[in-house]
Amino acid sequence: MKVWTDKCAYLSRRGREWLERAPSREVQRILVIRQCAFGDYMATRPFLVELRRLFPGAHVTLATVSTYRYAVPEDLIDELFVQETQGGLGAQWRSLRSLTPFDMLFDLADTARSRLLTFMTSASIKLGFPYRSLSNRLLYDVGLRRTNYHYEAEVLLDFLKVMGHKPRYPLDFAMPCHLGSDAERIIAYFPFASSSDKSLSFDAWRQLIEAAASTHVDYQHVLLEGHKAEEGGEFLAEVVARQGNVSVQPRMDLERLAEWMTRVSVLVCGDTGVRNLALATHTPTLGIFFRTLPYRYWPRYENFHEAVFLRDGATPGKADILHGLEELLLRLYPERELPRPSDEDGL
Repeated sequence: MKVWTDKCAYLSRRGREWLERAPSREVQRILVIRQCAFGDYMATRPFLVELRRLFPGAHVTLATVSTYRYAVPEDLIDELFVQETQGGLGAQWRSLRSLTPFDMLFDLADTARSRLLTFMTSASIKLGFPYRSLSNRLLYDVGLRRTNYHYEAEVLLDFLKVMGHKPRYPLDFAMPCHLGSDAERIIAYFPFASSSDKSLSFDAWRQLIEAAASTHVDYQHVLLEGHKAEEGGEFLAEVVARQGNVSVQPRMDLERLAEWMTRVSVLVCGDTGVRNLALATHTPTLGIFFRTLPYRYWPRYENFHEAVFLRDGATPGKADILHGLEELLLRLYPERELPRPSDEDGL
């Protein structure tokens, strides 16, 4: 196959020779290293779908570690390898040496553990996203420059573009798909994040949800509880008591959550795994960013995702978020537009 690279990529002589002489049908065993949390696993799904399209006969093994098991895309792979990281040095060494040789290895993580596994695993060709150029000559035959200014799921597909693959758009996550204009009049909110500095305070969320419920009275406003014990909706109890169109959705498992997400009109949340689940189901999202780079989690190939962030890096206020929500609902569901309470008051 032709190698589709230029000065944007590192390519070793061994890598070029192997790619040019190896027909895709001869690729029998592939290792994908991805040691990450919930949201990043969602972003990995299109890569695995397209990898299967490019190498339909290959046996695909996904390597992770025990701390990152939630939302592993086991439905898209043939085998899961969990690298030992908790035992003694002997157990960890045996774990590293337990994998048999592969035809291709993709390191999608670029962590200390993934680099060690890459080094210890035998493969005809190794491809990676090194943040440090030194890793190219030490570890990889193909090294791509990673950008965080494009949606993560698209960036991962660059590996397959090296081999001339044409990914399908919109990206295929192999997940339930949003109902579009038939979605229920539900605005969902997920006010939690992996760390508290990535999300608004509970008080800010309380004010936002009550204001949105008062403005968009024709919608149900539902706070979605998370799977952690501290991710409950108790802090919204007073708003639920005051507003008849505000409620709390109890915790759901991942499969039920994905199906439920396809029926809501829009999800409002910060940088969270739940937002990545919404992206994977093509559910409209309004993302709130102030700590993390928004572009990495903001697909631009679909017009129903919006990001609220301020150029000076300040935390978006209630007015900023409500304005973004208003514009997004109008763009997505223009047929639903009704006079707002403020409009009626002026008559």
